[in-house]
Amino acid sequence: MNFSNLIYALTLCLFGAHFAFAQKPNIVFVLVDDHAFEAVSAYGSFLKDYATTPTIDSLGEEGMRFDNFVCANSICSPSRASFITGQYSHINGVKNLNGSINETSPWLSEELQKGGYETLLVGKWHLQGEIRGYDKHMTVKGQGKYFDPTFNGSEGTWKRKGYSSDVYTDIALDWLEKRDTSKPFLLSLQFKAPHHEYGHAARYDNLLADVTVPEPPTLYEDIHNSNSKLLRDFVNETKFHMTRSQNKGKPEGYYDRHVQDPAPDQMWDHDASNDRDKIRVSYQHMIHKYIRCIKGNDDNLKRVLDYLDDQGLKEDTIVVYTSDQGYWLGQHGLYDKRLILETSIRMPFLIRYPKAIKPGSVNQSLCVNVDLAPTLLDLAGLPTPKDMQGRSFAKMLAGKKQPANWRKSSLYSYWSKGPKHYGIRGQRYTYLKINDHIELFDRQDDPNQITNLAPNPEYASTLRKLETELQKQIKETAFAQQDWPVN
Repeated sequence: MNFSNLIYALTLCLFGAHFAFAQKPNIVFVLVDDHAFEAVSAYGSFLKDYATTPTIDSLGEEGMRFDNFVCANSICSPSRASFITGQYSHINGVKNLNGSINETSPWLSEELQKGGYETLLVGKWHLQGEIRGYDKHMTVKGQGKYFDPTFNGSEGTWKRKGYSSDVYTDIALDWLEKRDTSKPFLLSLQFKAPHHEYGHAARYDNLLADVTVPEPPTLYEDIHNSNSKLLRDFVNETKFHMTRSQNKGKPEGYYDRHVQDPAPDQMWDHDASNDRDKIRVSYQHMIHKYIRCIKGNDDNLKRVLDYLDDQGLKEDTIVVYTSDQGYWLGQHGLYDKRLILETSIRMPFLIRYPKAIKPGSVNQSLCVNVDLAPTLLDLAGLPTPKDMQGRSFAKMLAGKKQPANWRKSSLYSYWSKGPKHYGIRGQRYTYLKINDHIELFDRQDDPNQITNLAPNPEYASTLRKLETELQKQIKETAFAQQDWPVN
């Protein structure tokens, strides 16, 4: 038995599933932007041999990987607000980009601070209003810049030279070095990467140069003739398709913005008059930049983990790596996020805590970003504010079975650019509404979510059951009708 397994076994013997440790755990929460689970090699996707993330993978190897972790609103600001408050968008007030959290909403950082934690937030924030619960916070405006970022916050204004992920990590490590070692700490390290435009440090310029990266199976899907109104409306109302010609002449199409922009490797010879060839070359440019970008995340996470090792803090520190949502990497010919469909709603979530988690664990329970705050408070031995809507999965981290009353589906709602919609994601089916229009996807038989099954009479009974489940979620989350997304 290795040391981590021994620690885990002794913990269960001494404490069972409870986390009444004499010392509160330190917490490193690494929240990144638009990192698709398919681009974390631990998830074994079609990109596993190309988008390699050994350091991120190590959190699952030494802790737990979650395979059904989803967001409740797949857009940056709302998802971040849900992580912080443990509340859904319609309760915390952040339904769209650049929103402000309601004054009455609880904050994870504030609860930890009250519990004796020293706290730092550094990097992307993308919310308005007062930042609560952090002793120090240095954040960039909006998306921030990939190079030479400017920070504003409790320490005034800082301008720093260099690549953003490197600079954010420099600030975090400096704070860790100077912190009050008599207190547990919360470090919220929040990278801009790999958000579009996928900026990367020059040291990655030649990564996968001249290598053709595998394509997703639906890259060339004829989305304009899809029987899914959700997909048709999305491509017609937004610019997030691989070519302008398939986007009805919208300005700032992906093809023009990226293929015509010089890349550090070959320009990927192509026929610019052929839509299929435009999609092919657009995808290759995107995925090369994206993979180079996430390499910076992985390398900077390693810097943090190495520090914890060097300072003897590994056993006493919870480390989380996750994204604010998933991301389309060419599926349906798309990039970006926003939709209730799988690649958009599902995100990577890996967590390591040697004192409580058996190495190499995998969790298949349906967990939502609103669950993180209650879980971390539970692990810290602190009470969960009654207004938090999420549920702690701390006992599952310790190897306990999923509670019998654990959710069977997760509520999703989206108010932003593109088709406004809401619905639920269960273990098998995705069920959604655009106003009174209903769609159904069977992820078991149709994992790429190509066919809307709602018009099929054979699924009438399934639709009734899912509508009942949706109404249950609406009631449990206090999702009032006046808050429902309407087009």
